[in-house]
Amino acid sequence: MAMEGLTILLYMFAFATGCMTLVLSVVFHIRESYRWTKFFIVFHSSLLLVMVLQVLQVFITVFLGNTIGLVLSYVIRGLLAANVSFLMVFIPYFTTWVIAQPWRNPYKVIFLVASCAYMALSVLDMIFVRISALGSSMVLVFSAMLFFCIGVVLKNLKTIQQHDVRTVLKSIIILSFVMIPTLVINVFVHEARYISYPFYFMAFSILLLVYLFIYFSRIPISSQNELTYERLARFHITEREFSVVQFIKQGLTNKEIAERLDISVNTVNNHVANIYAKAQVRSRIDLLNVLSEAMKSV
Repeated sequence: MAMEGLTILLYMFAFATGCMTLVLSVVFHIRESYRWTKFFIVFHSSLLLVMVLQVLQVFITVFLGNTIGLVLSYVIRGLLAANVSFLMVFIPYFTTWVIAQPWRNPYKVIFLVASCAYMALSVLDMIFVRISALGSSMVLVFSAMLFFCIGVVLKNLKTIQQHDVRTVLKSIIILSFVMIPTLVINVFVHEARYISYPFYFMAFSILLLVYLFIYFSRIPISSQNELTYERLARFHITEREFSVVQFIKQGLTNKEIAERLDISVNTVNNHVANIYAKAQVRSRIDLLNVLSEAMKSV
């Protein structure tokens, strides 16, 4: 009974932090509308549902018997398998977005295949419950994907322009390495996975909360027509490129911008070319239209 009580407590704390993260994530999505945010919200909501069902299963098992609890456990395992399979694709996609690299083949195919493999192993694990190697294989497949993405982030960490994003990513990397012993235990002890889930969920929810609080605290109180660095964060431009954008908005030529910034015209031309590439435009008119939409979206 004490173990059931501890499990309920863990899942309640995880649910509370998850709810706060979900609310702020919805507000973040409304402000920024990145392509990945809506998928993250759906994923996070489904994990919250798993938290609720897991607590419900404990109560049902204690008060109504194992039969109904067993049926519910299969529902929970199916949801968890679907969520982790989604993560097998989402984490690599999000990694390429953070480091401002295109999401292309062969990674699309590799991680889609890995996701399908994880789901297949999960189904087999639910059917053949006595084969512990299946559960261990699932943990290994997910761990391989996670630490591959961590390696990619570490390799490109210095290229990430936003300091707070780098800080949060470093925290996630440290947390992932701290949890290696737990992952090892999960490989060999099948039952430990259901105790470790709320720890994982709560830890990453707290990290996301920290990032979201930092993000909202840095939003300036500005007029609707004011262009700010935060409003162009989706384009991954540097601070110097933002200075160039501000002068472009004022209607200055490249030569005039070079004089204002005390740099060469060729350097300004390079900045402008990079800005066009990141904003996916071909002219100043197109760039001004993008800037106008960026100011309206906040």
